[in-house]
Amino acid sequence: MNSSSKSEKINVSYEMGLLPKLMSIPGNPISVKWQVDESQENAGNLVALLEYSSEDKKYILDNSNKFENPSSDRINAKFYDSWIPEDAKIGIEVKKLDKVYELTKVIPLLPNLFTQTKLSPYVNGSITPLSDGYIFIALYSR
Repeated sequence: MNSSSKSEKINVSYEMGLLPKLMSIPGNPISVKWQVDESQENAGNLVALLEYSSEDKKYILDNSNKFENPSSDRINAKFYDSWIPEDAKIGIEVKKLDKVYELTKVIPLLPNLFTQTKLSPYVNGSITPLSDGYIFIALYSR
């Protein structure tokens, strides 16, 4: 009964808590859901689902930089199925590719507004605009 795999419990938070120390929070989110996974050596990732007013979401999308070669976004199937509420999926077409969903016609944006926190290791990643005020953020450390 000896297990060779490292199994750490990853806590999901529904409150701001430490999130503003880990990433910048533009605007005033109506609701938050986030987790940090640092189970891999020398790497970590932070995922968050923020719900915004239409005005805040518009500001974020208008002021987020675009990728040089944009393509349809992809989200881990686990997060899409268990994290994204049904009202945030309205009008989004998905194509299953193994453990990932390709969100056809959804173009990811650079997370420049979310990576301005000093000393945070989470400096790379993308943001995914969803329906009904939701934005999915996936950041990772180098």
